[in-house]
Amino acid sequence: MASYGFFRRFGALCAFVVLLGLIASTPAQPAGDGQFEEASVDAPADSNCMLHPEGNRDPNESIHVYADEDGVVRFLAVRPTMPDSVQRLTLDCTDADQRTQIYTVDLRSETTFAPRPFDGSRTSLAVRPALTGDPLRFTTEQLLKAGYGLRPDPTTDPDAYQEWLAAASVPVYKLRSDQTVAWFPISRLATIGPTEDPAESVTKKPSVGWTGAVLYGSFQKKATAAETISYGASTATVVVPKLTKGPTAAATIWNGLDNVFQAIIDVTTTPTTAYFGIHHQTFDKHTGHTDTAGTRFTPRTGDHISMEEWYCDAKGNLNLAGGYECTNMIDSTQHAQWECDKATSSDCPSYKLDAGETGNGKLGWQTEFIIEDDSKHAGEWPIFSPVTMHGSANVIVGNGTKGTGRFVSINYGSLSDPKIILYTDNNNSTKHLHITLQTGAVKWVQTTCGSKETWNASSGSCVSK
Repeated sequence: MASYGFFRRFGALCAFVVLLGLIASTPAQPAGDGQFEEASVDAPADSNCMLHPEGNRDPNESIHVYADEDGVVRFLAVRPTMPDSVQRLTLDCTDADQRTQIYTVDLRSETTFAPRPFDGSRTSLAVRPALTGDPLRFTTEQLLKAGYGLRPDPTTDPDAYQEWLAAASVPVYKLRSDQTVAWFPISRLATIGPTEDPAESVTKKPSVGWTGAVLYGSFQKKATAAETISYGASTATVVVPKLTKGPTAAATIWNGLDNVFQAIIDVTTTPTTAYFGIHHQTFDKHTGHTDTAGTRFTPRTGDHISMEEWYCDAKGNLNLAGGYECTNMIDSTQHAQWECDKATSSDCPSYKLDAGETGNGKLGWQTEFIIEDDSKHAGEWPIFSPVTMHGSANVIVGNGTKGTGRFVSINYGSLSDPKIILYTDNNNSTKHLHITLQTGAVKWVQTTCGSKETWNASSGSCVSK
């Protein structure tokens, strides 16, 4: 049986909650102002680097970047258009053998801005071949073992199944985790607990630090695990947005389960450079630490990335009582997959839960779709194009591995999740993220209020003074 393939969106065994993908449009640029463009420099694979303007090591002008597995450091930079523009950057790198190397990046050179998509053929990464033949002849366990993730049910969730099948029919390179990459941001609300009786329908709540949609109306803790209703898996599909020159800032775009188990797209900007990355995070409330892992891969503006998290057993099977957390991220545009769903994996093992985490009603009480502010001084957002996030979440009714299952979403109507919190932007910033619910989606549009307006966090919009 083929052992590889990838998804633009993930599915799960039961039915799924529709929610999230990113659609980008370009904000207007001031006349004569430069725009971010893709740039790159060759460097030994696995190098850790700091990128900054030549002769300027100000932390507000510097960003961490990494050499991907194919030996290329990828980032965004602004071409010099004015006499006082930054002409050259310096890249200070340390390779896997702890040797240092300094590279000069000439922003006046066309070579610096030549297209350099990820080239898996230059790596030692394993290839998961395309799925061939009748995909329904394989069991779910066989597909998981081979790296195809959770297959949607073609009868109850036909759209998700078709997207899964299209992605699984293409080969991808299997990325590895690298614990040497720099520290990653931690979710601001890691201590939030389950709410078993939230307000009905959609409730808006101002929030400092992050904004997005949280579904938790389907969760119902009953007397036994066989009766409890829980979210077993969550998935989102995003298109990496276009970034615009602006302040030094950082943000993460993520979806997750129970607010502490997340697959994440990283966004970092300075006035001259910017960088995308991916990582995952879990917060163990009982041991009091956060476990994060990253991989050496740089997404590009316009890439389609799918992210999925599910509660699993050691083999990756969907199971609320299995004792593990699994994640899977796919960049279907650049044919790369970061699969973390086996306890014994040498590339990226699943996360083992503390024994105190498991038990009836302790897992699967909500699922989140968030953009988070991770700037050193919270307030300003990176400047990026509008984001519309689509996705799904598996609702389990039964014993933790299977049951009646049902489909819910943020659509209005019979398939709606009955209780949704919409966290609105309450940052002290010049630009705000205006969030709205779409049909089966949540959308963010960066907004600047007019001279006669002020931002109202309760409504999540500009209002007249």
